[in-house]
Amino acid sequence: MNIDKLVRTGVRQIQRYEPGEDHPGCVKLSSNENPRPPHPRIVEAVIAAMLTSNRYPESGVPSLVHALARHHGIPDDEVMVGHGSNEIIDLLVRACSGAGDNVIFPVPSFIVYHLIAKVCACEGIGVPCRDYRMDLPAMRRAVTERTRAVFLCNPNNPTSTYVNESEVREFLRDLPPDLFVVMDEAYIDYVDAHDYPDSMQLRHEYPNLVILRTFSKFFAIAGVRVGYAMAHRDVVDVLHRVRQPFNVSRLAEAAGVAALQCHEELAPLARETIAERERVRGEVVKLGLACPPSQANFLFVDLQNSELDLFAELHRRKLIVRRLGQFGSTRNSYRISIGTPDENDQLIHALREIMSAHSTPARPVSS
Repeated sequence: MNIDKLVRTGVRQIQRYEPGEDHPGCVKLSSNENPRPPHPRIVEAVIAAMLTSNRYPESGVPSLVHALARHHGIPDDEVMVGHGSNEIIDLLVRACSGAGDNVIFPVPSFIVYHLIAKVCACEGIGVPCRDYRMDLPAMRRAVTERTRAVFLCNPNNPTSTYVNESEVREFLRDLPPDLFVVMDEAYIDYVDAHDYPDSMQLRHEYPNLVILRTFSKFFAIAGVRVGYAMAHRDVVDVLHRVRQPFNVSRLAEAAGVAALQCHEELAPLARETIAERERVRGEVVKLGLACPPSQANFLFVDLQNSELDLFAELHRRKLIVRRLGQFGSTRNSYRISIGTPDENDQLIHALREIMSAHSTPARPVSS
């Protein structure tokens, strides 16, 4: 069998997604996961949902849609739930683009933007970040009449940085209205910047704005796979037209509904993660490593021109972080998730040990 003759050229060119590594006996700080288990109420809801899992879920999971709409104070028909926010990215690009079109995204950023463009046979245009932040003016200059969607990962994965309210408003104000702007806010629950954009307000002013959120991080159910979009009802209608009939399971729906009921109880844990993020970053910067201020549940560490293999050195010490070549980073850089306080202590100790044995490879980044 000649597989090259059986599939499209664009598909043959795709590099398979490689998840963050997880080695037995090691502390996993490679996938931006919540280090704590799900709330017991979520677990109970999923177990109960198993009792009716011989039946298909109700298409469109209206119970979760209604719960999300009530949570955000918007109509039900402006919410769409997916098998993770990844699925919604896929559906949106499939719905709006094809051969000859393009979608724009920052680089380095979430790998799926580039992968889905390849799958859909449209051109993916990666615009390099500047000083670890999305370069919105450069992204605007990349827009042409062929552009169907622009993805803003805010805070950006993997650089951990954000663009502020005034920057986003200026970007939207100068943009043609006949393309989608997708604000991917997977890490919004870890944002504490006072000038972070109010995307819920912006979507009322710009009907082509699509907001993506996920249950994977704050709610600690990454393994359940449930995310959602908030958008104009016409956009939601289109997404429903191209999704699979039963794209979200009964278990995911039950988990999502229960998770929203736990929001208040989980908020202190997010604040703990924020505090740990600042503590760990402070120690990383003291070691002379370039590490921009983060608004997510992870840090971006840039060793620049150093030949130090930080992944290998940490792995020897039973800690796993994320290499970033697949994200489009051309630098010797790493993404380090924030773990529990004990896990973070192990990380700090290991970094001190590693850096004491190597010359400082990078300039500090000011806070």
